[in-house]
Amino acid sequence: MLPKDIVVFLEEARPYDRRLAIAADIAACWNACLIAVFVATPLRAMPHAHSVAGPAMRALLEQHRVRVRDAEAQVRERFETMVRARGISAEWRLSESELAEELMLHARYAGLALVPPFESSPEPSMTVRMAEHVIFGSGRPTILIPDEWAAGRIGRRVVVGWNASREATRAVGDALPFLAQAEAVKVVCVCDEPDGELECREDFGADLCRHLARYGVQVTLEQVDGGKVGPVLLEQARAFNADMLVMGAYGHTRLTRLVLGSATRTVLCQASIPVLVSR
Repeated sequence: MLPKDIVVFLEEARPYDRRLAIAADIAACWNACLIAVFVATPLRAMPHAHSVAGPAMRALLEQHRVRVRDAEAQVRERFETMVRARGISAEWRLSESELAEELMLHARYAGLALVPPFESSPEPSMTVRMAEHVIFGSGRPTILIPDEWAAGRIGRRVVVGWNASREATRAVGDALPFLAQAEAVKVVCVCDEPDGELECREDFGADLCRHLARYGVQVTLEQVDGGKVGPVLLEQARAFNADMLVMGAYGHTRLTRLVLGSATRTVLCQASIPVLVSR
């Protein structure tokens, strides 16, 4: 079943045009409602805000409100132009909160979320925390879209990372709307990873390929002997000229700290193509 609502997060402090265009294209293709959440830069993230008090603070707050209003108006105009051009239903939301729970709620009431790519940083920005929270806390499939990725190029050639785990199974199920429409799909199984637990049978991954073929997916199987999962998946995606990578996300989050499995961290931090992840 195709998702009937898609949420895309747009940040004041980060490029958004291509992510918005991709979300609009998906919504138009699936006849889904597109929900845009504009995430304003919080006042406390502005230089010297903590040292201002009294009338100066009131003036700073008013400047902040005006800045947010102007920035929102600019992004909203672009959003409304896109949805009118595609003839899709749409909803606009403003988020001025940094609370992870509030951000995740927007994704929990949608079938698919599009967010900026994950970044590893000792002092994570709002967009870094957003990607973490939506992936690990929303319970919804999430696509990380690189800022420079060209609109219109997504889901035609797809690589699926497969190890028969719950997370990978969930990701494949969530990605079915893309897989069924793709021109080509490659299932990649990385066998005998150092310190890993997966030892591939000769036909490992074949059951998944047969499952996908029943949905009309044009699928092939690639077993890779040895190597770290993350780098192998990225290399397979490059060799396949993929425009989407599908994988399960492995890790734990307490909303302030994220601990990822090595394969997940490698892919989310280094991928130059859209990545659909499920938890």
